Amino acid sequence: MSKHHIIILIISLTFSACSSLKQWEYLPTSQEDEQHLYLVSHGWHSGLVIPATYLDHRFDFLTSYFGRSQYYEFGWGDEDFYPARKNTFLLGLKALFWPTSTLMHVVAVPVKPQNYFTSAETVEIKVSTKAMKHLLNYLSASFKRDTHHEPISKQKGIYGRSFFFKAQGYFFMTRTCNTWTTQALEEAGLPVNSFFTLTASSLVDQTKDALKRYPKTP
Repeated sequence: MSKHHIIILIISLTFSACSSLKQWEYLPTSQEDEQHLYLVSHGWHSGLVIPATYLDHRFDFLTSYFGRSQYYEFGWGDEDFYPARKNTFLLGLKALFWPTSTLMHVVAVPVKPQNYFTSAETVEIKVSTKAMKHLLNYLSASFKRDTHHEPISKQKGIYGRSFFFKAQGYFFMTRTCNTWTTQALEEAGLPVNSFFTLTASSLVDQTKDALKRYPKTP
């Protein structure tokens, strides 16, 4: 591991420790009010997998690109670094030290995420209906849209049935793909801290700690 990665890891762990002081929000009021999603760590990058049955009309465009799918994975990242088949040092340097445009990566996941992403770490998360609505608002707002309010497609994705779309926001050293994913979980009421959460491992650790403090559903 490089010195640069070690520094990022130390900073991430320092600020993620603050998440233990936060509390769950939007908790389910009953078992019927409980929904689920999945956090997927691909090593350096992370994404969220949402069951298709939870997606509202703002995500109807997905069937035009993928047809029907049981789940969809959503990720966010640098416009040049994320889709690159071969990542170079210069691409990585540019992504970290210059604010750059971003893309949303959407993947059609036909089976349970843990069976589809066999080489990745998958964490199941339970939230309430209200929390899921907050999360979907965040996901929908992350897509850059045209004058007809339709997402702007960019190119095919990097694995499976996937596609890139233009995204809102800029990628920078202090706002990585994992910061974006952590903020999504914050919007859903999880007691995690997106500030300086730069690595997928830090995000996974925070999420697992949050799940230990998840109260029993009435």
